[in-house]
Amino acid sequence: MTEKLQRVRQLLREQQLDAVLITRRDNIAWLTEGKTFYVVDRAEAGVASLLVSTHDVLLIAPDNEMPRILAEEPLPFAITPRSYPWYQSLDNVLPTLALSRIGSDICRANSQDVQTDFVHLRTRMTPAECDRFLQLGRQTAAVIEKVARSVRPGLTEREVEARIYAACLPLGIRPVCTLIAVDTRISAFKHPIPGTTQMRKKMLLTLGAEREGLNVSMTRMVHAGPPSDASRQLLRSVAEIHADILMASRPARPWQDIFSDIQASYARHGFPEGWKAHHQGGPAGYGCRDFIVTPETPGVLALNQAMAWNPTLSGVKSEDTSLLTEDGPQWLTRTGDWPMMNIHRGDKTWQFADWLMIEP
Repeated sequence: MTEKLQRVRQLLREQQLDAVLITRRDNIAWLTEGKTFYVVDRAEAGVASLLVSTHDVLLIAPDNEMPRILAEEPLPFAITPRSYPWYQSLDNVLPTLALSRIGSDICRANSQDVQTDFVHLRTRMTPAECDRFLQLGRQTAAVIEKVARSVRPGLTEREVEARIYAACLPLGIRPVCTLIAVDTRISAFKHPIPGTTQMRKKMLLTLGAEREGLNVSMTRMVHAGPPSDASRQLLRSVAEIHADILMASRPARPWQDIFSDIQASYARHGFPEGWKAHHQGGPAGYGCRDFIVTPETPGVLALNQAMAWNPTLSGVKSEDTSLLTEDGPQWLTRTGDWPMMNIHRGDKTWQFADWLMIEP
């Protein structure tokens, strides 16, 4: 039995459930070390489910999907396949299993919602997940930074988006959130969907990337020629805020306390209302964000939990993914080959992405 299967069965005991039905791709990927049972790329639910009880695991899938899943998506624990005709549904299978209390991670009649519980179960990364996370982060950073270096004035946002996709897919990395903005669109919109606007002076590139269920997020900023002193200072200010957030991100700290520190940091650096303009990010892992941290978020930050903070000021953003280790946050989305600025906090020096200057 895997450690994760033990966590699920502990949930069964705590909630007094006979079994839990797992259908969401993020939860399946977590439990199976990267399998997702998907056909439609953007679908939240897979085409198969895992029914975990106290004594076994059923793999339930329509008969037109089961052969490929069994052949190409091996699982790290023993399962019993249970197929049904493609023209039927799970509703034809579950009543035959004589289970009175079932939990489900998607909304189902006569089932207890356990999605929030699964987000909590996924919090603590295993050593194998940490290794996969670091590989994904480094490769994603290499992609976005290589594309950023290829940018020139006159390119459209969509052309840059296409380059990101072309570089990601051969690596098995799937872009799940690609935001590209040039010039005035950077300050105009917090989530700039790529369009047909051509770059003149500057560009913001944001990528949320997924592989085997794990997600990293990062942002890089490009300027044709040297940025103004004001632009340099603004990016440094948001990096200063990011450094404060990392210092506040300690094991067992309540999310509400961390957010209070975020608010105080914005005020300390001259932007007391700045936190209200955009969300600040939050824990990551098997979601681009498992949830967005707000002043009312319950719970605490855990050791070996991933974080994707993204403090933002008008026209600039600082965003990278890190893992909270015993030695503090460790960057995942770094290559060591990007212009950086040093931010000092006590005896700690943090490095944050600076402007990349390209040929005008």
